[in-house]
Order: sequence, then structure tokens, then C-alpha cells
Amino acid sequence: MRSAGTVDVRGSVSATRARYPAVRELRAAGPLARSSSVLTRPDFVGVQVQHRSSGCARRVARHAAACPAATAAPSLPVRPAEQAAPVDSKLDWMDQWFPIAFTRDIPDKAPYAFRLLDQPIVIWRDGEGRYRCLRDACPHRLVPLSDGRITPDGNEIQCAYHGWQFEGCGACTLMPQGGDPTAARACATAYCCAERQGLVWVKLKPAPADGTEPDTSGIHTLPELDDPDWLGFGDMWRDIPYDWATLIENVVDAGHVPFTHHGSVSKRQSSGNFDDMRITERGEYGFKGIWPTGPRKGGLGAQLTLFQGPVLMRHTIDAYDTKGFANITSVYGVPVAPGRCRAIVRQPIRFKNKLLPLLFKLSPQFLGHLGNNSVLDEDVIFLHMQEEEAARRGMGVKPAGQVFYMPAASDAYVMGFRSWLSSVAGGGPWGPMDQSYLARAGPRRSEAQLLDHFHSHTEKCSICQKALRNVRIARTAAAVVAVGAAFLGAAALLAAWTAAGAPLPAWQALTADAAAWTAAGAPLPAWQALTADAAAGAAATAAPRLTVLARGCAVVAVLAGLVWRWCQQTVPRFYRGERPFARNRVPGEFTP
Repeated sequence: MRSAGTVDVRGSVSATRARYPAVRELRAAGPLARSSSVLTRPDFVGVQVQHRSSGCARRVARHAAACPAATAAPSLPVRPAEQAAPVDSKLDWMDQWFPIAFTRDIPDKAPYAFRLLDQPIVIWRDGEGRYRCLRDACPHRLVPLSDGRITPDGNEIQCAYHGWQFEGCGACTLMPQGGDPTAARACATAYCCAERQGLVWVKLKPAPADGTEPDTSGIHTLPELDDPDWLGFGDMWRDIPYDWATLIENVVDAGHVPFTHHGSVSKRQSSGNFDDMRITERGEYGFKGIWPTGPRKGGLGAQLTLFQGPVLMRHTIDAYDTKGFANITSVYGVPVAPGRCRAIVRQPIRFKNKLLPLLFKLSPQFLGHLGNNSVLDEDVIFLHMQEEEAARRGMGVKPAGQVFYMPAASDAYVMGFRSWLSSVAGGGPWGPMDQSYLARAGPRRSEAQLLDHFHSHTEKCSICQKALRNVRIARTAAAVVAVGAAFLGAAALLAAWTAAGAPLPAWQALTADAAAWTAAGAPLPAWQALTADAAAGAAATAAPRLTVLARGCAVVAVLAGLVWRWCQQTVPRFYRGERPFARNRVPGEFTP
């Protein structure tokens, strides 16, 4: 029995011989004839779909006639280590919707590259505002289409290598060097793509051949985001150097929060009783659970947990009647490649007080991103190493309970997820986590790589890119204001003392000449033009006014200095995290 994503080599070869008789003729002609001919491979037949333009529709018809497989799922060559679903998986990983990015982070008229289930894809927004997704490989010479550009009308992507152009349906529209763009093999592979709740979703199945929207019933949205009483809050993402399964296992585990995140989002003293935590429902979809006591030693009420495989985990706390709010912590786990995933975080919240949503909307979003990155830093190093150790100890071939020792009730959700992973999902998109997984995941990352913020988030986050530019500008402006205010304040103070006839303090010896010139009524040299106005004012106005000016300048200089210092400390946070973490700096002990 062959799962989705497995290649039937013998069937592919037979189909090739039947479809292309020239192959048999070349084999009979010998190596000399073969060396001067181009063999046609069916593996790169693209997916053509109905498009808004009649030209694309006509191309689809011609392609379908030329190659019956043109509208079927592409038969891409897959190495055994990259199979999308293991043999015993009940889950067709290629038939699942995964969120890729927030719509705000997809640039206008520029391609967005990503890797989903270890397959390269490229996304863009066309001229009609619809999101398109192709396999990130030009059928000509297989270079990434994401290195190319979007045409001025937004409807086509152009390969950077030889200028071939493709519509969102995958049809080729231009071959500058000559050739038939309507040939079936000229097509790129188009995948299902949709936008829901501000996220771009992709499913690695061929896009509908008639150009209509694909079936999106399998997209796991958050119903609360469609309710106007709920505020969309805390939206951020990060690419993480550990596996999708490790991420989901971590976020369903409420027991680690007071200890791992002590001093940031929780504290050790608030760790409560988990004895009543339990799974209430299981199924092929995932599971539901309840923790009646809830976090903070029951201070917020019960916490409900839902895992909707393979992508969504959400914790819900409804303290609307008791505390005046309800909130959801949701995490989408997106499998990128073995040992890599993308975490997409959403934290909708509902307030009884109608003023609080306005305050939340006014808070800068980038501060939330910096804060969430710091929270993720607190897990990333030891989870990266835990994953490696678990694979070495046979996580892929043994029950999780034999690899991990999980005697506590707080481990219920971890056991529930691991049970679903092995019984429904075949161990994950890459198969069981065994020794071969370690080879595919690559070598252990350095601490600098694990704590990287720029390449894992900032460079593709539109909010943080803008914030980084603004913080740098603010840093420069604050430095200029601080220095200027300090000099102006010093000049005003000198002028005040001079006008009052008081002797200058020793610490102002550097400006004694300027004071002497002012007292004598002599013109100031050109290099002292910055203090000319202050000196003139000292001779014409009373000393108290100049003293007030000096004090005001001192206040401005101090405030500008504080802004500069904050900017100086904030800029590095866009690039990297730092040790020691809050849990190692903030005091506080757990008491049973």
C-alpha cells in the first residue's frame, strides 16, 4: 500500500515509455544518438488551471489535449528521505491546509519564497488581489522563481534566469529565446492557495482546473476573530530551528510555563495543581482537554485546550464574568523541513471594559514581536537539543512513554499528542523521528544561530522592518537633540552667570574665553556661532530667564539621552536574543 507522496518508479518508467515512443527509439539507437537528443521527462508536467484571461483558458485546453496528465497531480521525483507521508499514516499531509504568512508580510509585486513540507513554493498577490502559489522551480532549468520578479500588472511571475513568464494558473506565457509556451512541459506547478483571517494558506494539491477558489473547508481558523467583540491581538511568527512536532508538544504543555518562562510571562510561584488536567475527547482530528484549576493557581478559572491536527493548538481561558476578560493563546505549527518549522502565534482577547481594546490597539505591535521573540528564546536552545536526544533514544520506534518518563498529570496533553502522532499521523510528515531523521535535520546549531532574530523573523516581518528603520532614525535624532540641548543649556548658563557678574566655576574653564568675550562686548569668533544667540541674550535679558532656559535644555538633554539609550538597547533585539534569560535573573522559588 503506497501513501501520498510515494513515487512508483516502475510505473513512472512504463508511463514514460508508453507516452514517449521516441525514448524507445533512442534506446535502440545507442548512446551516440541519445547524446545529441533531448529526452522528455513527464515528471515536470505542470498544473494548468482556468484563469480569468481567455488566453490562459485556451492554453489549458491545448495543454490538456497535448498531455492528459497536465491537469493531474504532478509526479515529482521524491527521495525516500523526503516522502511527505509515511506508509502507515492515515493523514495525507499533502491534502492539509497550512498557514504560510500574514497577508501584511507578502510584499506588493514581489515574490515570497517559502518551504512547506520540504517542498519549495513561491507566493505572490496578483493584480486582482488574489494570492497565487507555484512550485518554486522554473520548468526550464529549475532555478527558483522566487529570485525573479512580478510583472508590472501583478499577474505573472518572471524567471530571473531566462525571462520565462508564468501566470498564477501555472501556464507559461513567454519564452524570450523561442519555443512553444503552450507546451505542457512549459507549465509551472500551481498549488491551492487562499486567504483567510489575514493569513495566506497553501495546500500542496493541484489548484482547481477551472480557476475557481479551492475548497477551504479544511482551514482551521479561529471563530473568535470573526466576532467583533473579540480583538485580534498578538499576531506574530518566527522560523524555529526545531521540528514541527517538538513545537506542538511544547505549546500543549502548560506545566513548563511557570519555570521556563519565569520572569517573563509567568513565575515559579504561580505553578498550580495539575491533578485535574485530563483529555476529554480524542479522535483522528486531534483531542480536546480541560484543566479545571487553570493557571495561576486557579486565579483565572478553567483552561480549555484543543489540538486540531496537524496544525493548530489553542488554549482558552474565559474569565469574562469574573475578571472582565477572555483570551485565547493559539499557535499554528507549520512543518518546513526536518528540524525546522514556523510558529504562527495569535492571541485574540475580549474585554468587558470597552476602553481597554482602544489602549491595546494603540500599543506598538513591534514591541509584542520583540517580547514574543524573547519568550521563544527561552525554549529554543534546550528544545533543539532535546529533539536530538529523543531521536537518538529511539523516539521513532518506541512509544513516547518509554523514551520520556511522564508520571505527572500535567503530561496528559503531551502523551495525547504523541499518541495521535503515532496512530494517525505516521510519526509526522517526515516519518518517525529516528536516526535517519537526525541526518535530514542537519548538524546541531550554534547558540548564535538558535537565538537569531533577524533571519528567523525581522527580515520578512513588515512591522519589524518598519520599526527597525524608525528606531534607528529615533536613535540618531535623540543623539543630535541631546548634544544640541546640552550645548545650548551650557551656553545659556554661561551667559546667565556672565550677565550677573558671577565668577565661572572651574569645570567651565573650556568656555572661559567665550564668557570673557561676552562680558567685554567683543564679537564671538566664527567657530563659536552656535552660542552667539545665547551670548547675545545674556547681555540683553535678565539672568533668571537664562537660568530657566538652561534648566529646560538640561531636561531635554536628559530625556533625549534616555530615548537614545532605549533605542541603543532595542536595536540589537531585532537581530538576536541574549542570555541570561529572565528565569536565571529574576528571583522567586516554587513552594508546593
